[in-house]
This record gives sequence, C-alpha cells and structure tokens, in this order.
Amino acid sequence: MDPSLDLQARRLFLSAALTTQAVRTAGGRLPAGSAGEDLLALARSLGEGSSGLMRRYHLRFEPPYPGLTVGAERLPAGPRLVLACEALDEEGSQIGVVFTTLISGRLPQVSVAPAGAHVPEEWRPLADLF
Repeated sequence: MDPSLDLQARRLFLSAALTTQAVRTAGGRLPAGSAGEDLLALARSLGEGSSGLMRRYHLRFEPPYPGLTVGAERLPAGPRLVLACEALDEEGSQIGVVFTTLISGRLPQVSVAPAGAHVPEEWRPLADLF
C-alpha cells in the first residue's frame, strides 16, 4: 500500500475514534444554550477520557489531548471552542494535527489534518484557561 494512503487511513480512523469518544462524553448533541464555560468543561472531560484510546492504539498527543485553544469564541449562533494537538504514533512519527470543535447545539466534531497543519501561536493549553 502507498505509505501516504496508509497515513490518510490512520488519520481518518483516528478522527472517527475521537469523534465517537467526544459524542459519548458529551451525551450526544451539545445543549443549544451551552455557555463557553460549558464547552471548556466538556473539553476537559475529553482529555480525561483519552488515556484508554491512547493505550489501545499506541498514540500520544502533544500537548495532551484535546490540546491548545484560544478559548470559547462568541458566534451569532452561540459559543464555539476549537482545540488542537499533534498526534504521534508509538515511534514518535507524526500522524497529524487533531482539531476538536465544540459548538453549542451541535454534535462534537474531530478531524485530523496532515502533520504540520497551522495552529495559531496565540493558542494556549486548555489548563491555562481554568
């Protein structure tokens, strides 16, 4: 198999696994009236639940999942929180950059972009926002 296709398949698989975990952790769709603080609390819960997935699939995240953020953004439809971290395999090879998006009233979404995807410099660790 073409190595680039194998890497794309790994990113798609990781995206699906993390999305499933996020939806389960959130209990489905986020409440439409969720505040920015609610999204931050959910993001912290996502990080607490990632250790099993990391062990099972021999992964690590830098910084720890769900990663860096600028904080909750106010949008006309409600708050949105976007987080990012790098996913690495057990040998330390880059798989990609994991972007987790939490939007009031929607299901959580996780996508894995190719390694080196841009994360703004002003984003800070989730722990710094508490």
